[in-house]
Amino acid sequence: MVKPNNDPGCRPMSVLNLAGFLARSEVNGPGIRAVLWVQGCPRRCEGCFNPQFQPFSPATVTSVPTLAKTILSLEGIDGVTFSGGEPFAQAGPLAELGATLRNAGLSVITYSGYTAEDLAEGDDPAWPALLAATDLLIAGPFIASRARPDSLTGSANQQVIALGTRLSAGRQDTFGSRTEFTIAPDGSITATGFPEPSLVRQIRAQLRGT
Repeated sequence: MVKPNNDPGCRPMSVLNLAGFLARSEVNGPGIRAVLWVQGCPRRCEGCFNPQFQPFSPATVTSVPTLAKTILSLEGIDGVTFSGGEPFAQAGPLAELGATLRNAGLSVITYSGYTAEDLAEGDDPAWPALLAATDLLIAGPFIASRARPDSLTGSANQQVIALGTRLSAGRQDTFGSRTEFTIAPDGSITATGFPEPSLVRQIRAQLRGT
């Protein structure tokens, strides 16, 4: 049985600790989706694409009602994708957020470095609530030796599991494997999808003029 991590970042919170937020993306699931990345992950997968999101340190702290209001104000999105970091390390507030968004007609995709079996057998009471608020679950650790990026998974061991009727586990092939770059007004870059790390480094170096 998998037990919740004892790190303070994994304890139930009334707020979310976010590593990042993107209002619109076309590479994080079917349709146009908002994406949020939580801060903190106990999994520490070798070759993780977002190692800066692993530490359980304060990042952008926001309340669930505030974030729900922000997402529901976005026009033309089909759903939201929870990534990280490890979403199940903040399962309680994400379950509340996911339920609110689903009640408003949006679909929810949740990533996890835990396997589906881990999540089913874990004794964190918030995990079933987040699963219940999820339409499509991408479960399993990233394994660099089995890297096979497609539209939703980074390695061949990861499972895409439909937990509801809004999204099909087979639909990921219909929108292809793509990489999306967003440049903010302050010059910061968000690279999402499954780009090669060398490509990200090259683009950042070019923008810095180095």
